[in-house]
Amino acid sequence: EASKVARAVLEHTYHSVLVGENATNFALSLGFKSQPLSSQRSIEIWEAWKKGNCQPNYWKNMMNSTKKCGPYTPDSPRDSGLLQERKSFINKGNHDTIGMIALDSSGKMAVGTSTNGKNHKIPGRSSDSALPGCGAFVDDTVGGAVATGDGDIMMRFSPAFLAVELMRGGMSPEKAAQESLRRISTKYPSTLSGAIVAANKDGKHGAACYGMEKFPYSIRDSEDSAKTRIVEIMCPGGEHSASEEHVDI
Repeated sequence: EASKVARAVLEHTYHSVLVGENATNFALSLGFKSQPLSSQRSIEIWEAWKKGNCQPNYWKNMMNSTKKCGPYTPDSPRDSGLLQERKSFINKGNHDTIGMIALDSSGKMAVGTSTNGKNHKIPGRSSDSALPGCGAFVDDTVGGAVATGDGDIMMRFSPAFLAVELMRGGMSPEKAAQESLRRISTKYPSTLSGAIVAANKDGKHGAACYGMEKFPYSIRDSEDSAKTRIVEIMCPGGEHSASEEHVDI
């Protein structure tokens, strides 16, 4: 539903992004239904986090933010540590981004992303999934790309946009994904955890990952529409190896 609301912004307004409470009002005005996102499991996780003094959290340079729940007050100049590396909280259980690249028989392409964002994020935080060029980007004269991982780091580099532009310059999808991710990892070598999947207008695809053991992505095409192929790439180091497995879905 979130992706459908995003599409409605494109189809029914001259804007590109709506945020906050009025974005909800926009969706309701077009007939979308309000749905609770909390589950019993997520409520239990939140309650345990509160009992654990709200640790971990995403505050920095704030008094006692590593010891208790807020509100907090600043304890250092505002320009201190703007690019400092920090411990990453990203893992398999921390976020749930889904990114998709679609290419139809007429050559039209589209991309879409959906996410609940990070556990324990500061209220008001925007994810990279919602920002064009960060979580996803497409130009159907070239190709498309989607990204996942530590969005607070990755959004600073517009990695999906860069991957498409690198493909425009002649790079393969795999090389474009690798180069886009490399530019981020050189700035955040110890804390980055993320991946990029890219595909060009000819249907060729590739991916790159960093900061995790391996990363799988799925493909379904006209060669065998009854099967989904899962490509798994290994992340550590420079060269990425790939393997495929076929799954009936």
